[in-house]
Amino acid sequence: MEVLKVVHVDKNYRMKEKIIEAVKDVTMEFETGKIYVITGHSGSGKSTFLRILGLLTGSDSGNVIIDKIDTKNLRDSKKADIRNQKVGFVFQNYLLNNHLKAYENVMIPMYINKCIPANTRKERAKNLLKMVGLSERVNHFPNQLSGGEQQRVAIARALANDPKIILADEPTGNLDKKSEKKILDIFLDLKAMGKCIIIVTHNEHIRTYADQVYEMSDGEIKVVAHENKRSS
Repeated sequence: MEVLKVVHVDKNYRMKEKIIEAVKDVTMEFETGKIYVITGHSGSGKSTFLRILGLLTGSDSGNVIIDKIDTKNLRDSKKADIRNQKVGFVFQNYLLNNHLKAYENVMIPMYINKCIPANTRKERAKNLLKMVGLSERVNHFPNQLSGGEQQRVAIARALANDPKIILADEPTGNLDKKSEKKILDIFLDLKAMGKCIIIVTHNEHIRTYADQVYEMSDGEIKVVAHENKRSS
């Protein structure tokens, strides 16, 4: 089922006297229960495109439609509500608060979600950490965790408000092979739960986990024929 759609999206940046076309007239659809991988060299526009999908960056033209809601003319506050409720983010550098325990980091998105009662937040956070295999680490601070464990906390945090869409920017970029596999296996589990997962990466190996692979170059996206061999 379609959960995210972009229609004729463009994004340009000005650098001194030069216009950089980061995203060029992209139209795409994304469905629930699938993993999408977008590859491309550094500067190809893939991270900018991911930020546009998650309403973190506005496009110069075109429409971003999330769960049948066209966000083009919405106020920033309404976009923030949609982003908080329907999209979870996973970044290469984890972006955890080092002064908070693992479960407290996971709770952060819940504080601005009125649908989650305050007295259920802690238990919900612990259950999400259990789901990503960190039930023994709920009271640990980020500096007490390995890189792979920190990224699993970040994934649990991305799931805090039960979003339909997970956007991941180089989610295994700082990890060893063993930790990378754990993260990618979690993404397969999330796919089986009906999440739409969109990953941008330089890592060619991640292609083998995708239902569909795209390549981005100079702001343009093309489909790469691919058959997923790892469906859960």
